[in-house]
Amino acid sequence: MDSFHWVIWPVLLYSLGIAAAIDALWQSRTAQGTAAWVIALLLMPLVSLPFYLLFGSRRFSGYRKARRQGDNKLSAQERQIRNSLSSYISEPNDKTLALQRLFRAPMLEGNETQLLINGKDTFNTILNTAQTARHTLCVQFYTFRDDALGQRFSDVLCEKAAEGVKVYLLYDEIGSGGLEKAFLKRLIDAGVNVSRFNPLKLRNRTNVNFRNHRKLVTIDGQISFVGGHNVGIEYLGLDPEFGVWRDTHMSISGPATLAFQLSFSEDWHWATGKAPELDWSTPQPAGSKRVMCINPGPADYYDSGSLFFTHMISSAKKRCWLVSPYFVPDQTVYAALQLAGLRGVDVRVILPQKSDNWMVAQATRSYVASLAKAQVQFYTYTPGFLHQKVMLIDDEWASVGSANLDNRSLRINFEIAALVNDKAFARDIETMMLEDLSHCESTHVDERWWKQLLARVLRLIAPVL
Repeated sequence: MDSFHWVIWPVLLYSLGIAAAIDALWQSRTAQGTAAWVIALLLMPLVSLPFYLLFGSRRFSGYRKARRQGDNKLSAQERQIRNSLSSYISEPNDKTLALQRLFRAPMLEGNETQLLINGKDTFNTILNTAQTARHTLCVQFYTFRDDALGQRFSDVLCEKAAEGVKVYLLYDEIGSGGLEKAFLKRLIDAGVNVSRFNPLKLRNRTNVNFRNHRKLVTIDGQISFVGGHNVGIEYLGLDPEFGVWRDTHMSISGPATLAFQLSFSEDWHWATGKAPELDWSTPQPAGSKRVMCINPGPADYYDSGSLFFTHMISSAKKRCWLVSPYFVPDQTVYAALQLAGLRGVDVRVILPQKSDNWMVAQATRSYVASLAKAQVQFYTYTPGFLHQKVMLIDDEWASVGSANLDNRSLRINFEIAALVNDKAFARDIETMMLEDLSHCESTHVDERWWKQLLARVLRLIAPVL
């Protein structure tokens, strides 16, 4: 009997490894990621199987069905919104048609935007506007800290709930892991609807790797705020290690706000099983800017985050300027940058000098060295930690959002951004980026062989960084 046990357990283990390897192939991830998982599962199933069960899932199971196919109320709501916004829908063109099909949201006219650069000004604007809420206030952040800024934010949420406003707070359980029960209880007792996204329960054990990285505030269905800021004092420049924390947010008022509110509604429904009670009346036109809600995530049929950046970079004719704190692009984005540089587009990428992720910073070296040969220019921001996620294409397209240029944002995280088609807004982005460039130096790549070897080794595991 003992000898039988010595045989059956290895057979079972390797059978499970083979089954998981087939699953990895079936899930159609990148060739690099698939190869890594298949080799590990076949050769080292004892070590790799637990990690695959936690982090190997390619799609966020159940979300797509709960979001659109499985909930009649949300589906009807989406159709109602599209009908009410029909007069503001911009005719699709070669730039927007693919994006409209990817994100199921059209480019909408009649909006006004405001660029928010300084952290203090950003949160002053958000909180002052939140205090004007009359019906609904939806707040969603990857990181929500119980510090001076978090307390100030929670005070506003409690005040509005006490006034009878429907207040919703959705936070990511991983990104906001430090929140104490007492902090949350105060909000709940005040009447704020509070929920975690992707709670660490048994039913979600294969979804732990997926994080809701969105930063979104919508107020009365009339105005939205999106960008890179989280709720924490470091975003006010009070980080003891990095000091300056450079980030960018923006506001959108007008018809496009309903598209961002719908994104929040879908996330809330997944987290709680209930649709939030929101105001869906059509906002009045607020300006002349065209805005599209870009909200990629692992529940999408396509790798929509990667395709968004690839499409925009590939469409650039004169200029493609990017800012990202983490730069380990997937193969499609990498190839799009190569081709843009080779065809003479002015491609500039701004990176932080200081990083809060050592492994990502080292892997970035390999991409910088190879893309520089294709005339892609890299700059290093020196005053502090650069955390913004901004893109400028030619003279009339710009986006501000939460997605980094790394595998996690491109394929694994839920992200959100506003894509704006407007020359005046693009000039504002250009002015901001030129100011940032004035605080940059050309990125230096350490040529020492062991540094290059380390960068290349870490590049191999870029899909899991």
